[in-house]
Amino acid sequence: MRSLKSAVQLAFHRSGGLRLARFLHRRGCRILMYHHFSDPSALAAQCAHLRKHYRLVSLAEVADCLDAGLPPPPHSLAVTVDDGYGDFFHSAFPVFSAFRIPVTVFLVTDFLDRHSWLWVDQIQYAFARAGVSTLEIELPGQTLRFPLLSSGQRQQAADQVKEAVKSLSDPDRRALLSRLPDLLQTGLPAEPPPEFQPLTWDQVRLLARDGIEFGAHTKSHPILSAIAGQEELREEILGSKRRIEDELEKPVAHFCYPNGRARDIHHPAIDCVRRAGFRTAVTAEPGLNFAGADLFLLRRIGVVAPLPELAFRQCAAGFRI
Repeated sequence: MRSLKSAVQLAFHRSGGLRLARFLHRRGCRILMYHHFSDPSALAAQCAHLRKHYRLVSLAEVADCLDAGLPPPPHSLAVTVDDGYGDFFHSAFPVFSAFRIPVTVFLVTDFLDRHSWLWVDQIQYAFARAGVSTLEIELPGQTLRFPLLSSGQRQQAADQVKEAVKSLSDPDRRALLSRLPDLLQTGLPAEPPPEFQPLTWDQVRLLARDGIEFGAHTKSHPILSAIAGQEELREEILGSKRRIEDELEKPVAHFCYPNGRARDIHHPAIDCVRRAGFRTAVTAEPGLNFAGADLFLLRRIGVVAPLPELAFRQCAAGFRI
């Protein structure tokens, strides 16, 4: 099997296929997707690589090219950050600013308004502090059972529950979240702990004045395809846009679908984003964006800082997605 794979790779190289693949990658725009930032020095190393090897562009520049039916500039790359965690202000912005890298940050507005903290973080927090040794959860069509004797088991259970919750209807998701602390015999603080704190609106205004662009990421980060009602869908999408515009007193042009995989995005959500007046919408579907790409289904490449150097370079190049 290994010799066959090597033979195929050699044939591909000799046929010019590798040159073609590299040419196509040059003509596609990469959009990187970050969330948290825990290591400014690792981010600085990544930014140095991006500044040296890529043409760093904003989402507005990406939209200009695609709107005109043109391919993005060769080696173009845009940076986005999801959710609006407070660590962006302290750990990431100084680094991106030092390397003059345009960034778009997508905000969950109820999170910034302190109405609630992100539900995925609530699950993470509750499982990490579980007061029971086993857990059984009844979900529509399935029963989940977990041992919770070690931190590894609690982490694995949290990850599985997060994924299971994404397939629930929005009312079922909310119902499970409301009873999860009792099931785990733990409490959830009203305010998120430090590692899950959001940006403040004062910080958002300061960042906007320093060139950071902000986009909308819904009000409460639901799975949009799980929302049945048009009015609720509109409130999540348009409501987040208007809330940011009220704070910044400027238009919000870009949207980010929560979770962002194909199963999380249905046609009513896409239509609602279009009608709300956004110019682009980004997904979490991996890939590059070429001429003719749908501006409301832009692909991104997920990265973290830190990440092994070779892995990051492969991700940025679009060869590891």
